[in-house]
Amino acid sequence: MQSHYLTKSDFKVARTCPAKLYYRKQGYPTREDGDEYLASLADQGYLIEALARVLFPDGVWVGYQDNVEAAAWETMAALAADPCTLFEATFISGSKMARVDVLHKRGDMIELIEIKSCGFDRGKHDELTRDGGSLFLAARDAGALQPGWQPYIEDAAFQAGILQDVFPEAQVIPYLLMPDTSRASAIEGLHHCFALRSLGSELDGRQLPAAEYTGDARELRRSLFLARVDVRREVALVQADVRRQADEFAASLMPAVRRLPQSLSTQCRHCEYRVEEGERRGFHDCWGDLAGASPHILDLYRVGDLGGRKERLADKLIADGKAGLFDIHERLITGAGGKVGAHARRQRIQIRSTRENREWVSDELGPLLAALPYPLYFVDFETCAPAIPRYRGMRPFETIAFQWCCQTVAAPGSPPVPSDWLQPTDAFPNFDFVGALRRQVGDEGAILVWANHEATVLRAIYRQMTERGETDSEIYGWLGRLLAGERLVDMNKLTLDHYFHPRMAGRTALKIVADAVWQADPAIRARLPEYVLETEAGTASPYAALPPLRIGERTVSVAEGTGAILAYYAMIERAAAGAALEADRWRHLLRQYCKLGT
Repeated sequence: MQSHYLTKSDFKVARTCPAKLYYRKQGYPTREDGDEYLASLADQGYLIEALARVLFPDGVWVGYQDNVEAAAWETMAALAADPCTLFEATFISGSKMARVDVLHKRGDMIELIEIKSCGFDRGKHDELTRDGGSLFLAARDAGALQPGWQPYIEDAAFQAGILQDVFPEAQVIPYLLMPDTSRASAIEGLHHCFALRSLGSELDGRQLPAAEYTGDARELRRSLFLARVDVRREVALVQADVRRQADEFAASLMPAVRRLPQSLSTQCRHCEYRVEEGERRGFHDCWGDLAGASPHILDLYRVGDLGGRKERLADKLIADGKAGLFDIHERLITGAGGKVGAHARRQRIQIRSTRENREWVSDELGPLLAALPYPLYFVDFETCAPAIPRYRGMRPFETIAFQWCCQTVAAPGSPPVPSDWLQPTDAFPNFDFVGALRRQVGDEGAILVWANHEATVLRAIYRQMTERGETDSEIYGWLGRLLAGERLVDMNKLTLDHYFHPRMAGRTALKIVADAVWQADPAIRARLPEYVLETEAGTASPYAALPPLRIGERTVSVAEGTGAILAYYAMIERAAAGAALEADRWRHLLRQYCKLGT
């Protein structure tokens, strides 16, 4: 049965927490059910796979079916041809299974090519290589991997180990094939050159998007922005450890799936199996009675830093069977050297205010807000960074700014006046985006944003204008002054320094803070009745009140960032297809979502 095989995806999950392998194989629900599919649609990494296959015109699809043993037999039959290039070749070693993105065999040499949807700067890598280094290796320790690259190298090592088991006399050469962020595309409208489809099932039963490239293969090769990188040296660093752990994980699947032990720690705060309802709750299975502590220690702001990172005081409390927020004594909440820094101060405020069930507002917040210069512009951006460059001159994962919304308060006591901009045509939008923003916010007044997203996007556009020779434009000069000045006000930082509500726990994301204020303040709800939605469970989040629309055969709503990106893609696609009514409906959903954010 397929559940008995340890796949690359299984190994990756088990590396983050061995207990998760059991929950994954047993089909436990997660907080991210459905989100992984939507996220893959949003970053469009499956289009990179389609482009990569174009580089191997002699490639043959083989063995892609749910019956793993049949797929492996079909693969071995296909390998009788020499040389040969196979897509999705399947190999079994004991209870481990590898499905290789691209495999090229020539005699006793096997090239294993893993396609990854992650940005890779080939230019920087080549510089480091000339000095004996690598983009994958730690700067100060050539024997260690960069943490961000380790999962990708381990993926290749897992696959290479299985191939070496199956072909012990062969020379297996692992490669990663990735979008090269140092190279721009020369193709305009590349996103229209694909036929989309969906794979009905995969080894873990999940839906996966897929595509085939329908454009000019020769043009693509001339404008190649994919980098194929030999990672033999990096794989050798982890191969022994990967093989040992893979064997340990695989042994837990035979003859029946069993849960491997895992120590409880603050790392569990990110657990996707921490669901609130249902009979099968992985987090609760691991934590037992400690899972029910309320408020929970894992909900503390920056809980991993409690008492300083070296002390790991929260982990010590958990090991002693203490999982409640109020099990933390205030004397423990200090930073390095016993000082009460910004993080410790926030932790103390959270515990005190939660114990007293009261909102906290600093004495400084009122004067700070009163000192902001009018007009006040409450601004929110919607952006994406697709894996493939959609427009000529763009690089993989380069920012596209397709929408902004703004609420303008002209003077104290004035009502907010909404305005917005949404990409009107299927063409590179960023310079028009910032030009329209400049016309709205001008040269005076405070621009209030949440966290650093808007500033990051504006800096990216400033770099794009520099690279494209737009430095003489008036907009370029305005953008430079804006980024160098103090008009951008980060409301997330204001919240961290000056505001807390028990409903927020340790989080300060816009939706979390907005919902806390919304639930607690009837005056706010009275001012914005269009967002009030009462349910059996009580007053819902204002985002839950955003009305859906019927588009084609579906009823669709947009209430979070990934949904907004997918709505943008759909709007552009339907407009290009001449479906004006559907495109307008997607525009409406985008506008009402972005407006609520401001």
